[in-house]
Amino acid sequence: MGFDPGGKERFGWCVAQSSANGHLQPRASGIASDAFNAVEAALSTADDLGGVVKAAGIDCPLLWVTKGDRKADKFIRSAMRGKVRNVGGTVQQVNSLRGACLSQGVMAAHLLRLKLPDIRITESHPKALLWLRDVKDVGVSHLIEPKLLWKTEHERDAALGAFGALAMIEKRSGWRDLYLEEENAYTPVSPVEYWMPDACGALI
Repeated sequence: MGFDPGGKERFGWCVAQSSANGHLQPRASGIASDAFNAVEAALSTADDLGGVVKAAGIDCPLLWVTKGDRKADKFIRSAMRGKVRNVGGTVQQVNSLRGACLSQGVMAAHLLRLKLPDIRITESHPKALLWLRDVKDVGVSHLIEPKLLWKTEHERDAALGAFGALAMIEKRSGWRDLYLEEENAYTPVSPVEYWMPDACGALI
């Protein structure tokens, strides 16, 4: 699953399915106004599709540090430097993130954990993945053969969150868990992981 918190009528969700060849097939996506409805819609859809939910990627900081800046954010900003004008605006410090991204994403993770205690959850950075691939307009065809066309960038970003979740559960070559490199980390919803490509390069 993938989730892109964004406030009223901007909370994107996506249910996707992995395949034997490593591709990700988005099966359904939509927009909600809050974490509760996004999670309920995604779980209900997964149930209707008869699948087993293994992981979720959420565009939200799911690990916090008690002092200074997160190393994970520094890593991504460094990789993005020179590719986007406002790196700090794309990958902000935790204390400067907008409330919808911060609180709603954490609530989505909490609700998922209540319903599915064993689900693996990773933080996702859809915009960073797009910029680092030099792709400005990504459609479903960039993920797999087009089975689903989304109407908003929030659904697209949720799908990219689901792709990050797939990379996490498959332990894809070239990706690593940045959470393991943090010091003094506090996770409001534990455990979480933070899988990103080593060079933020070839993702798909």
